[in-house]
Amino acid sequence: MLSRRDFLKMAGVGAGAMLINACAPKRVSPSQVPSATSLPTGTKRPIATTLPTGTSAPTSTITVTPRKLCFVLWDHQLTRYNFRPRNLYTPLPETCPLYSGTKNPVTPAWEAYWKGILRLCNPDMGEAKFEHAWKSLVDSHRAFTNSTGPKTGDFALHSLTCGGATHEMVTAVPWGSYMQIYTLNSQKDPPPIPAQPEDIDMTRHFFATTGSNVRLPDGSYAVYGFPQFENCIIPLLGPSKTDMIEISRIKVVSSIQRPYNP
Repeated sequence: MLSRRDFLKMAGVGAGAMLINACAPKRVSPSQVPSATSLPTGTKRPIATTLPTGTSAPTSTITVTPRKLCFVLWDHQLTRYNFRPRNLYTPLPETCPLYSGTKNPVTPAWEAYWKGILRLCNPDMGEAKFEHAWKSLVDSHRAFTNSTGPKTGDFALHSLTCGGATHEMVTAVPWGSYMQIYTLNSQKDPPPIPAQPEDIDMTRHFFATTGSNVRLPDGSYAVYGFPQFENCIIPLLGPSKTDMIEISRIKVVSSIQRPYNP
């Protein structure tokens, strides 16, 4: 079984996914040296050229443009909930609605993509167990379908994210009390299913999280993953390639953050 911790550690090495390099300590071996497209922010690398012996050449560089990232705050980090879980006695999923409030139809193509991502991130699940978990996750009474499960004939994934997610801002300039972020466009076909977990762009997907009333030594509260899948990943869908999130729900970060607490 690929555990959450193992999955996050493995995926955190990938440049395309930018998946949680802070979730667990990991030393990068020489064989895992990042490519030019995954250099740390601001790093410049000379362009190699072949020159006659003794010839000096001016140094050319490639500058990597940093992505503008924001972390979706957990419920217990919010003033509106008095820095406690949303419901202290019956903890709730850490869902956070986006501005559009859209119901995004889950077409056969999007269903295949979502299931493909889950299969990729949970490779050791047997078929029967996987299907049981999938039906539970998308049931009409669950957080992300919310009365629009497959049995309704109106299968849709709502425009939501979760506390603990890291998303990419478009400009990092507020639109009033909202910030524009990139999403996957539900009106178009889904992207290809990546060949490996570390190729998932986790600014356009997120881990499903749920709050708890478990108080931690630092005064914060534990935040866990959904129970259906060890690595329960949800596509961040919207009616176009961008949507907006309340500024009060985010903070600016420099890298993908760990979705769970602790």
